[in-house]
Amino acid sequence: MTETKSTKARASKASTWAEHRQAMRAVCDDLSVQVVALPSGTILWENQAHKPLVPASLTKLLTSYAALKVLGPDYRFRTEIWAECKPVQGVVSGSLWIKGYGDPFLIPERIWILAQKVRSQGIEKVLGGIYVDDSAFDPPLEHLCLDNRCDRPHNPLISATAFNNNTVSVEIVPGKAGPAAPNLRTFPPTDYVVFCQAWQAQAKNPRVGLESLGVGDDGRETFRVYGKKPGEAFLPAEYRMNIQDPQRFAALTFRRALKDAGTEVQSADAGSRPLPPQAFLVYRFESPPLSDVLYGLNRYSNNFMAEMMLRVLGFHVYGPPGSLAKGCRAVENVLVGLGIPTAEAILDSGSGLTRSTRVSAATFNAVLMAAHRDWGVGPEFLASLARSGEEGTLRKRMKACAADYTIRGKTGTLKDVVSFSGYIGNLFGTAYAVTVIMNGVAAPWKAREALDAFVTDIPRLAAAKGP
Repeated sequence: MTETKSTKARASKASTWAEHRQAMRAVCDDLSVQVVALPSGTILWENQAHKPLVPASLTKLLTSYAALKVLGPDYRFRTEIWAECKPVQGVVSGSLWIKGYGDPFLIPERIWILAQKVRSQGIEKVLGGIYVDDSAFDPPLEHLCLDNRCDRPHNPLISATAFNNNTVSVEIVPGKAGPAAPNLRTFPPTDYVVFCQAWQAQAKNPRVGLESLGVGDDGRETFRVYGKKPGEAFLPAEYRMNIQDPQRFAALTFRRALKDAGTEVQSADAGSRPLPPQAFLVYRFESPPLSDVLYGLNRYSNNFMAEMMLRVLGFHVYGPPGSLAKGCRAVENVLVGLGIPTAEAILDSGSGLTRSTRVSAATFNAVLMAAHRDWGVGPEFLASLARSGEEGTLRKRMKACAADYTIRGKTGTLKDVVSFSGYIGNLFGTAYAVTVIMNGVAAPWKAREALDAFVTDIPRLAAAKGP
């Protein structure tokens, strides 16, 4: 019997609350668990439920709930386009500015629409350049990095104006001469990126590598592509990276989009510059509603979106500029309003990409219960969660639950943290809120197996006469 099968066998033998606790404690150093019946809030079982531990991405539930309560499900993030002076006969004699207010959904398709909207205002020519004003956040640029892969999107770059999550995708596609001469292109299309190809015929590692060589004197960032050229069966291939200068990236990408929309920008000047006081508002662009944005944030655990939302929340509650400290304080105030002790929710992140945030299982369950009882935000909150065995971070997990029960929730993972918080329910009105936080995990896969076995067994355990 393999170790994996052995672990599953031990987990499946657990038939009581205490035995599941023993199985989970065997694979972690510390554990905080609480299971409550809904809507009553009756505690069915708990273990150190009020002990704050590192929750990892479960933190996104707190950010999401606070945003729904304070901003509302229909809140829309905005991005503004300003001109240095009022257009005359379709011509702006100065420059254009992009002023962002934390829209986490400025994906390439919407950048294209934004350029089309500017063109629809009758602007055919801009004699100056394109600039970005990121003063809505303080600091204007933050890079959160918890491991040694700081160039990867899970370690997000945060700025008030963020095109494509401040990332660029490098696509490798077959060239006209076939797969032996692949073409490189970016998504979104941008003049910010320069490629340096370093293909190796006898590469030791057949995998394609991508690295940034930094921003050059011309203000463009060079990406080196190396390794063995991928064969036709592996094309097209796509690799996504953080960019180093978000303001210049946004300016040059928008300049390219304007050109495609039929607006000529004559000057090559681009980058960061404060919006002049006499500027003329050209267009105010709004995101989809907050409820739609949450769909991707929680279901796929998007760190960038959570951190952007946290700073927008701080901006809204305490005034500009938005900041990490203001956002955390706004979330903490919502939790205090639910009667949660401040010692059980110590926040320094909106996404959980930190080892300093400490939250108890009881805190998460209090939020789950509050959302379950609140028709003003509850449906949107529930809809944002992943479904077991179907999609999101639970697509391959928790399939063994009783046939008439559905599990919807949020997972959390760091190197030594495995966690889960969410709902178990059926069409007959039986529902439970459960949170499990495991710290000091040496083998994450073992911890996930023990956690999943416990969560999927809750309906049976709850139906028993007692713990």
